[in-house]
Amino acid sequence: MSQYPDQDKKDFLFYSDLITSLKTTREVADFVSEIDTLMLTFFKSEDPSLEKALSSIGVDSARKIAQFFQKNNFDTGNKDVIIDFFETLKSLMKKFKVIKLVLAFNPTHKTIENIYNFVKDIAGIGYIFDLEVSEDILGGIIIIFNGKYSDLTLKRDIEETFNFKNKEILQLYK
Repeated sequence: MSQYPDQDKKDFLFYSDLITSLKTTREVADFVSEIDTLMLTFFKSEDPSLEKALSSIGVDSARKIAQFFQKNNFDTGNKDVIIDFFETLKSLMKKFKVIKLVLAFNPTHKTIENIYNFVKDIAGIGYIFDLEVSEDILGGIIIIFNGKYSDLTLKRDIEETFNFKNKEILQLYK
């Protein structure tokens, strides 16, 4: 994670229990929406309680947030602690580096997990995927990251082969 300043590195590591479960731009958007709902519920309440507000979001996200607060001995009755927690968390999620992946199929959760773990082992945490499905590529993957484009598709291989051998192929048809 050398692309992040030291404080961001510390924050990423501190919040890693929550953010390493996020692997796609869709998951991040959904989690940010849940945080917004949670904060709105928390601050609209006449008697704000994080525990009560957690019931306004998905069970899995609520469980992870509650466990995080408990593990780190955060004061769930302190509004400033809660505000700072969620603002820092949302700020970190905006700093994820996005890797666009174009696949020929809709990947399973297990496939996404495997690709994510591969990237995490090589580059560390702080990366998420923007997934696109395009059956036109036939197979393989297109990777777009940091202004670089890598086409590792079957379609490209077939086109290159055809372009390289087109005279030979055309001779066969004559």
